[in-house]
Amino acid sequence: MELFLWLALALVLMLGPMILIHELGHFLTARRAGARVLEFGLGFPPRLLTLFRESGTIEVDGQRMLLPGSVRLPSNLAPGQQVEIRLQPTPEGPPRVAEIRPAGASTGPEPASQDLRLRGQITALEPGTIYSLNLLPLGGFVRILGEEDPSHPQSLAARPKRWRLTVLLSGALLNILTAFLLMVAAYAAGVPTRAFVQIQEVLPDSPAEKAGLLPGDIVTAVNGDRLEDGSTELRDWIRSSPGKPLELTVIREKTSLTIIATPVLTDDYGFLGVGLQSWPDSESAKRYSLPQATVAAARDMAAVILSILNLPRLVSSGEVSVTEAVRPVGIPGILGFLGYALKESIETGIPFLALQVTALISLAVGMTNLLPLPALDGGRALFVIIEAIRGRRISPETEAKIHMAGMVILIAISLVIITMDIVNPIIPWSWLNR
Repeated sequence: MELFLWLALALVLMLGPMILIHELGHFLTARRAGARVLEFGLGFPPRLLTLFRESGTIEVDGQRMLLPGSVRLPSNLAPGQQVEIRLQPTPEGPPRVAEIRPAGASTGPEPASQDLRLRGQITALEPGTIYSLNLLPLGGFVRILGEEDPSHPQSLAARPKRWRLTVLLSGALLNILTAFLLMVAAYAAGVPTRAFVQIQEVLPDSPAEKAGLLPGDIVTAVNGDRLEDGSTELRDWIRSSPGKPLELTVIREKTSLTIIATPVLTDDYGFLGVGLQSWPDSESAKRYSLPQATVAAARDMAAVILSILNLPRLVSSGEVSVTEAVRPVGIPGILGFLGYALKESIETGIPFLALQVTALISLAVGMTNLLPLPALDGGRALFVIIEAIRGRRISPETEAKIHMAGMVILIAISLVIITMDIVNPIIPWSWLNR
């Protein structure tokens, strides 16, 4: 049960906002570019409810009218449809729609004396952006008119190339900017400079089990010496002490205990039979000033980006194995990372790890979407660049088919990765289940 709680919290508080920020980048730049945004949704469909709709316009037989967001629209309303409209005249400008229904539908209450009725065919419709709340809490989405089809003058595809590139790349770039800001916040909140050790696993019939160690125990000192370097330091103590009792100072459920554990000799080294994980010491947190945090965040971001760009060279030269380099992570794996980081940050009172891991996920979302692959933002941007080079665009039908094929392939790959994450998670599910 605790496992699902941490995964749900990670989804709602960490991964969801990263996706929402990505879509917000597309939304803001699409509006700035003059493209018509059909819907901005919180969460993924199915839709639970429409929060509100912005005001728009409607033309009936060439007569333009204001369409307030409060007016309920019939389903499947579209140009060419015969409708009956009740109007409220305005002192200045076009009249305001008070009610709209398909022609021939049952009539409502009699209009007020100043109201008018109009019957005719819709010749143009711009209903305004819908803001919706949807069932699946996976961030959000943006529907923009005509992402590949330039036939409508307000479609994204009809915008100038510079604006299409801006809209397509803005989500990823906003994710990268958010990652940088989260890194700054992480350093400003405080970086732990000393680490204890959390016992993650105790093997059956091992010296650790016989000594009474339990998963979740926090080891703070060995033989009276306070740990400074976490799991690396404790592992050195264990390996160098076969047959020698170790006095472990342990915190268990906020109670300090002393446990005597004696490693046994295995393969010329001491063996205790425990899984170890470094655990930050909350008293050792060092807080950076804003300028210091900015410099440290920029340094870390540059190091991560350069390591990613340098990875193909390292793999081709044999310095990094393909197995080490290629371990894709899907939604379950990402949630595992985020959930563990959130759990540790809450339990230790140090937000650094949660902020750092969220920043890395935001950076990964941004850089992944910049890849020039069909269906991704980078792939769509590649079509705009090809259009600029060859002087004419690839046909909307061909582009749509390529992106659809890319989407099918990405979904298939994602299903394989999700299965790997569930069967062989990088962060063991047991770490979140206690």
